Amino acid sequence: MVQEYACQAVAPLVGWEQLPAPQEKWAFGIPDSEQSQHLHGLITKPEYPLGREQLESMPALMVVSSYGTGYDYIDVEAASDLGILVTHTPEAVVDATAELGLTMVLALLRHVVPHTVAMRQQNREGEANPVFASPSMAHDIHGQKVGLVGYGRVGKRLADLLRLVGFEVFYTRPHGPVPGDGGFTSLDGLLAVSDFIVVMTPLSPSTRHLIGREALAQCKPTASLINISRGPCVDEAALIEALLGGQIAAAALDVFEYEPRISQELMAMPQVILSPHVGTTTWETRMRMTQDAVGNITEALRGHAVNAVNEPEWRRRP
Repeated sequence: MVQEYACQAVAPLVGWEQLPAPQEKWAFGIPDSEQSQHLHGLITKPEYPLGREQLESMPALMVVSSYGTGYDYIDVEAASDLGILVTHTPEAVVDATAELGLTMVLALLRHVVPHTVAMRQQNREGEANPVFASPSMAHDIHGQKVGLVGYGRVGKRLADLLRLVGFEVFYTRPHGPVPGDGGFTSLDGLLAVSDFIVVMTPLSPSTRHLIGREALAQCKPTASLINISRGPCVDEAALIEALLGGQIAAAALDVFEYEPRISQELMAMPQVILSPHVGTTTWETRMRMTQDAVGNITEALRGHAVNAVNEPEWRRRP
Protein backbone atom coordinates (compact mmCIF):
# COMPACT_ATOMS: atom_id res chain seq x y z
CA MET A 1 0.00 0.00 0.00
CA VAL A 2 1.38 3.42 -1.01
CA GLN A 3 1.41 5.88 1.87
CA GLU A 4 -0.39 9.16 1.24
CA TYR A 5 1.45 12.14 2.69
CA ALA A 6 -0.16 15.37 3.89
CA CYS A 7 1.55 18.53 2.63
CA GLN A 8 0.80 22.21 2.96
CA ALA A 9 1.99 25.59 1.64
CA VAL A 10 1.48 28.58 3.94
CA ALA A 11 0.27 30.69 0.97
CA PRO A 12 -1.04 30.05 -2.55
CA LEU A 13 1.67 29.06 -5.05
CA VAL A 14 1.99 30.75 -8.44
CA GLY A 15 1.56 28.21 -11.21
CA TRP A 16 0.19 25.46 -8.97
CA GLU A 17 -2.53 24.62 -11.49
CA GLN A 18 0.08 23.94 -14.18
CA LEU A 19 2.01 21.36 -12.17
CA PRO A 20 1.48 17.63 -12.75
CA ALA A 21 -0.93 16.46 -10.09
CA PRO A 22 1.23 15.38 -7.11
CA GLN A 23 0.37 12.16 -5.34
CA GLU A 24 0.46 13.89 -1.97
CA LYS A 25 -2.57 15.55 -0.45
CA TRP A 26 -2.00 19.34 -0.42
CA ALA A 27 -3.60 22.19 1.50
CA PHE A 28 -2.90 25.92 1.52
CA GLY A 29 -2.77 28.50 4.31
CA ILE A 30 -1.25 28.69 7.76
CA PRO A 31 -1.63 25.24 9.34
CA ASP A 32 -3.91 25.12 12.36
CA SER A 33 -3.17 22.99 15.41
CA GLU A 34 -4.92 19.93 13.99
CA GLN A 35 -3.20 20.16 10.60
CA SER A 36 0.17 20.60 12.32
CA GLN A 37 -0.20 17.20 13.95
CA HIS A 38 -0.40 15.37 10.63
CA LEU A 39 1.78 17.38 8.24
CA HIS A 40 4.60 15.54 6.47
CA GLY A 41 5.77 18.34 4.18
CA LEU A 42 5.55 22.14 4.48
CA ILE A 43 6.42 25.05 2.15
CA THR A 44 6.94 28.18 4.21
CA LYS A 45 7.87 31.86 3.90
CA PRO A 46 9.38 34.47 6.27
CA GLU A 47 5.87 35.40 7.42
CA TYR A 48 5.62 31.96 9.03
CA PRO A 49 8.94 31.37 10.79
CA LEU A 50 9.77 27.93 12.13
CA GLY A 51 11.55 27.99 15.46
CA ARG A 52 12.23 24.95 17.61
CA GLU A 53 8.92 25.13 19.48
CA GLN A 54 6.94 25.37 16.25
CA LEU A 55 8.84 22.45 14.72
CA GLU A 56 8.33 20.34 17.82
CA SER A 57 4.57 20.91 17.47
CA MET A 58 4.67 19.06 14.13
CA PRO A 59 5.50 15.45 15.12
CA ALA A 60 5.03 13.98 11.62
CA LEU A 61 6.93 16.65 9.66
CA MET A 62 9.69 15.19 7.47
CA VAL A 63 10.65 18.08 5.18
CA VAL A 64 10.24 21.82 4.96
CA SER A 65 11.05 24.00 1.97
CA SER A 66 11.63 27.72 2.03
CA TYR A 67 9.79 29.46 -0.81
CA GLY A 68 12.92 31.28 -1.88
CA THR A 69 16.65 31.10 -1.30
CA GLY A 70 16.76 32.49 2.27
CA TYR A 71 16.09 30.17 5.20
CA ASP A 72 17.30 32.25 8.15
CA TYR A 73 13.77 32.13 9.61
CA ILE A 74 13.95 28.34 9.94
CA ASP A 75 15.80 26.85 12.91
CA VAL A 76 18.00 24.46 10.93
CA GLU A 77 19.70 23.04 14.02
CA ALA A 78 16.36 22.19 15.61
CA ALA A 79 15.13 20.67 12.37
CA SER A 80 18.21 18.46 12.17
CA ASP A 81 17.71 17.34 15.77
CA LEU A 82 14.13 16.39 14.94
CA GLY A 83 14.92 14.54 11.71
CA ILE A 84 13.44 17.21 9.43
CA LEU A 85 15.10 18.03 6.12
CA VAL A 86 15.37 21.78 5.36
CA THR A 87 15.40 22.79 1.68
CA HIS A 88 15.16 25.97 -0.38
CA THR A 89 14.96 27.15 -4.01
CA PRO A 90 18.30 28.84 -4.76
CA GLU A 91 18.48 28.37 -8.53
CA ALA A 92 14.99 29.70 -9.18
CA VAL A 93 15.67 33.21 -7.87
CA VAL A 94 18.97 34.00 -9.59
CA ASP A 95 17.92 35.87 -12.72
CA ALA A 96 15.12 37.98 -11.26
CA THR A 97 17.11 39.07 -8.20
CA ALA A 98 20.18 39.95 -10.26
CA GLU A 99 18.04 41.88 -12.74
CA LEU A 100 16.51 43.91 -9.88
CA GLY A 101 20.03 44.72 -8.68
CA LEU A 102 20.96 46.00 -12.14
CA THR A 103 17.73 48.00 -12.33
CA MET A 104 18.45 49.70 -9.01
CA VAL A 105 22.03 50.56 -9.97
CA LEU A 106 20.86 52.16 -13.22
CA ALA A 107 17.99 54.02 -11.53
CA LEU A 108 20.38 55.50 -8.97
CA LEU A 109 22.99 56.30 -11.61
CA ARG A 110 20.53 58.37 -13.65
CA HIS A 111 18.55 59.89 -10.72
CA VAL A 112 15.30 58.37 -11.98
CA VAL A 113 13.37 58.64 -8.72
CA PRO A 114 14.46 62.17 -7.67
CA HIS A 115 13.63 63.43 -11.16
CA THR A 116 10.20 61.77 -11.01
CA VAL A 117 9.48 63.31 -7.60
CA ALA A 118 10.63 66.75 -8.70
CA MET A 119 8.61 66.63 -11.93
CA ARG A 120 5.43 65.83 -10.02
CA GLN A 121 5.97 68.29 -7.20
CA GLN A 122 6.88 71.25 -9.40
CA ASN A 123 4.39 70.76 -12.21
CA ARG A 124 1.78 73.50 -12.68
CA GLU A 125 -0.90 73.05 -15.30
CA GLY A 126 -0.39 75.37 -18.23
CA GLU A 127 3.12 76.40 -17.08
CA ALA A 128 6.57 75.23 -18.08
CA ASN A 129 7.92 72.67 -15.61
CA PRO A 130 11.14 74.15 -14.16
CA VAL A 131 12.76 70.74 -13.77
CA PHE A 132 13.38 70.67 -17.52
CA ALA A 133 15.65 73.69 -17.15
CA SER A 134 17.66 72.37 -14.20
CA PRO A 135 17.75 68.56 -13.91
CA SER A 136 20.42 67.13 -11.63
CA MET A 137 23.56 65.98 -13.42
CA ALA A 138 24.17 62.22 -13.50
CA HIS A 139 27.00 60.00 -14.78
CA ASP A 140 27.77 57.66 -17.64
CA ILE A 141 28.26 53.98 -16.88
CA HIS A 142 31.87 53.84 -17.98
CA GLY A 143 34.22 54.56 -15.10
CA GLN A 144 31.64 53.68 -12.46
CA LYS A 145 32.63 51.00 -9.94
CA VAL A 146 30.15 48.55 -8.39
CA GLY A 147 31.10 46.54 -5.30
CA LEU A 148 29.23 43.32 -4.55
CA VAL A 149 29.12 42.28 -0.90
CA GLY A 150 28.56 38.55 -1.28
CA TYR A 151 29.27 36.57 -4.41
CA GLY A 152 27.07 33.54 -4.71
CA ARG A 153 24.78 32.58 -7.58
CA VAL A 154 23.00 35.94 -7.69
CA GLY A 155 26.21 37.91 -7.25
CA LYS A 156 27.92 36.18 -10.16
CA ARG A 157 24.91 36.71 -12.41
CA LEU A 158 24.69 40.40 -11.46
CA ALA A 159 28.42 40.79 -12.09
CA ASP A 160 27.93 39.40 -15.60
CA LEU A 161 25.12 41.87 -16.30
CA LEU A 162 27.04 44.83 -14.89
CA ARG A 163 30.19 44.06 -16.85
CA LEU A 164 28.17 43.56 -20.02
CA VAL A 165 26.91 47.15 -19.96
CA GLY A 166 30.26 48.64 -18.94
CA PHE A 167 30.57 48.83 -15.15
CA GLU A 168 33.78 47.89 -13.36
CA VAL A 169 32.94 45.22 -10.78
CA PHE A 170 34.58 44.29 -7.48
CA TYR A 171 33.40 41.64 -5.06
CA THR A 172 34.14 40.34 -1.60
CA ARG A 173 33.23 37.06 0.05
CA PRO A 174 34.41 35.12 3.13
CA HIS A 175 35.99 32.29 1.13
CA GLY A 176 38.38 34.46 -0.86
CA PRO A 177 38.63 34.96 -4.62
CA VAL A 178 36.86 32.80 -7.15
CA PRO A 179 39.50 31.12 -9.33
CA GLY A 180 39.64 32.85 -12.69
CA ASP A 181 37.26 35.63 -11.61
CA GLY A 182 39.05 38.94 -11.14
CA GLY A 183 37.85 41.78 -8.95
CA PHE A 184 38.12 40.20 -5.51
CA THR A 185 39.03 42.56 -2.68
CA SER A 186 38.50 42.98 1.05
CA LEU A 187 35.30 44.54 2.35
CA ASP A 188 37.24 47.63 3.43
CA GLY A 189 38.84 47.93 0.01
CA LEU A 190 35.49 47.50 -1.73
CA LEU A 191 33.78 50.15 0.38
CA ALA A 192 36.54 52.67 -0.25
CA VAL A 193 36.41 52.55 -4.06
CA SER A 194 32.83 51.66 -4.99
CA ASP A 195 30.34 54.11 -6.45
CA PHE A 196 27.56 51.57 -5.88
CA ILE A 197 27.63 48.96 -3.11
CA VAL A 198 25.23 46.05 -3.53
CA VAL A 199 24.57 43.90 -0.47
CA MET A 200 23.64 40.35 -1.44
CA THR A 201 24.90 38.16 1.37
CA PRO A 202 22.74 35.67 3.31
CA LEU A 203 21.67 36.67 6.81
CA SER A 204 23.64 34.96 9.57
CA PRO A 205 25.10 36.03 12.92
CA SER A 206 28.25 37.14 11.10
CA THR A 207 26.41 39.23 8.50
CA ARG A 208 23.83 40.90 10.76
CA HIS A 209 24.62 44.64 10.61
CA LEU A 210 27.60 43.85 8.37
CA ILE A 211 27.00 47.29 6.88
CA GLY A 212 26.88 49.53 9.92
CA ARG A 213 28.38 52.82 11.08
CA GLU A 214 31.98 51.68 10.68
CA ALA A 215 31.41 50.35 7.18
CA LEU A 216 29.41 53.36 6.03
CA ALA A 217 32.12 55.69 7.30
CA GLN A 218 34.51 54.09 4.81
CA CYS A 219 32.30 54.82 1.80
CA LYS A 220 32.77 57.70 -0.61
CA PRO A 221 30.28 60.55 0.04
CA THR A 222 29.08 60.11 -3.55
CA ALA A 223 28.42 56.37 -3.09
CA SER A 224 25.02 54.67 -3.12
CA LEU A 225 24.02 51.59 -1.12
CA ILE A 226 21.72 48.89 -2.49
CA ASN A 227 20.32 46.03 -0.40
CA ILE A 228 18.68 43.09 -2.19
CA SER A 229 19.57 40.43 0.39
CA ARG A 230 18.08 40.58 3.91
CA GLY A 231 17.14 43.75 5.76
CA PRO A 232 19.17 43.17 8.95
CA CYS A 233 22.41 42.84 6.95
CA VAL A 234 22.30 46.66 6.99
CA ASP A 235 22.04 48.61 10.24
CA GLU A 236 19.07 50.76 9.28
CA ALA A 237 19.64 53.40 11.96
CA ALA A 238 23.25 53.77 10.82
CA LEU A 239 22.14 54.03 7.21
CA ILE A 240 19.68 56.81 8.03
CA GLU A 241 22.41 58.68 9.89
CA ALA A 242 24.79 58.27 6.96
CA LEU A 243 22.22 59.57 4.48
CA LEU A 244 21.24 62.52 6.65
CA GLY A 245 24.87 63.36 7.39
CA GLY A 246 26.06 63.12 3.79
CA GLN A 247 28.34 60.14 4.40
CA ILE A 248 26.73 58.51 1.37
CA ALA A 249 24.58 60.02 -1.35
CA ALA A 250 21.68 57.64 -1.91
CA ALA A 251 20.25 54.17 -1.33
CA ALA A 252 17.94 51.62 -2.93
CA LEU A 253 16.32 49.08 -0.61
CA ASP A 254 14.24 46.05 -1.52
CA VAL A 255 14.46 44.71 2.05
CA PHE A 256 14.28 46.39 5.44
CA GLU A 257 15.49 45.64 8.94
CA TYR A 258 11.99 45.73 10.46
CA GLU A 259 10.07 44.60 7.40
CA PRO A 260 7.18 45.01 6.68
CA ARG A 261 7.43 48.19 8.77
CA ILE A 262 9.25 51.00 6.96
CA SER A 263 11.04 53.90 8.63
CA GLN A 264 9.31 57.24 8.21
CA GLU A 265 12.74 58.84 7.85
CA LEU A 266 13.58 56.65 4.87
CA MET A 267 10.19 57.36 3.33
CA ALA A 268 10.86 61.10 3.51
CA MET A 269 14.15 60.90 1.57
CA PRO A 270 13.79 61.47 -2.18
CA GLN A 271 17.26 60.02 -2.76
CA VAL A 272 16.15 56.61 -1.45
CA ILE A 273 14.40 54.06 -3.65
CA LEU A 274 11.97 51.92 -1.64
CA SER A 275 10.86 48.57 -3.05
CA PRO A 276 8.48 46.08 -1.31
CA HIS A 277 10.74 42.97 -1.31
CA VAL A 278 10.08 42.15 -4.96
CA GLY A 279 13.41 40.60 -5.93
CA THR A 280 11.70 37.38 -7.01
CA THR A 281 8.32 38.81 -7.96
CA THR A 282 8.13 37.87 -11.61
CA TRP A 283 5.78 35.27 -13.08
CA GLU A 284 8.62 33.21 -14.47
CA THR A 285 10.60 33.14 -11.23
CA ARG A 286 7.61 32.35 -9.03
CA MET A 287 6.63 29.52 -11.37
CA ARG A 288 10.13 28.07 -11.01
CA MET A 289 10.06 28.58 -7.23
CA THR A 290 6.78 26.66 -7.06
CA GLN A 291 8.16 23.83 -9.17
CA ASP A 292 11.34 23.61 -7.10
CA ALA A 293 9.67 23.90 -3.69
CA VAL A 294 7.07 21.24 -4.50
CA GLY A 295 9.82 19.08 -5.99
CA ASN A 296 11.88 19.46 -2.83
CA ILE A 297 8.96 18.17 -0.76
CA THR A 298 7.95 15.27 -2.97
CA GLU A 299 11.52 14.05 -3.48
CA ALA A 300 12.29 14.19 0.25
CA LEU A 301 9.17 12.19 1.06
CA ARG A 302 10.60 9.52 -1.23
CA GLY A 303 13.92 9.64 0.58
CA HIS A 304 15.88 11.93 -1.77
CA ALA A 305 17.40 15.20 -0.54
CA VAL A 306 17.16 17.96 -3.17
CA ASN A 307 18.27 21.57 -2.58
CA ALA A 308 18.95 20.62 1.03
CA VAL A 309 20.82 22.77 3.55
CA ASN A 310 21.15 20.15 6.31
CA GLU A 311 21.52 16.91 4.35
CA PRO A 312 24.60 15.67 6.29
CA GLU A 313 22.64 15.96 9.56
CA TRP A 314 19.36 14.59 8.16
CA ARG A 315 18.03 11.49 9.82
CA ARG A 316 14.73 10.90 8.07
CA ARG A 317 11.78 10.30 10.31
CA PRO A 318 10.06 6.91 9.81
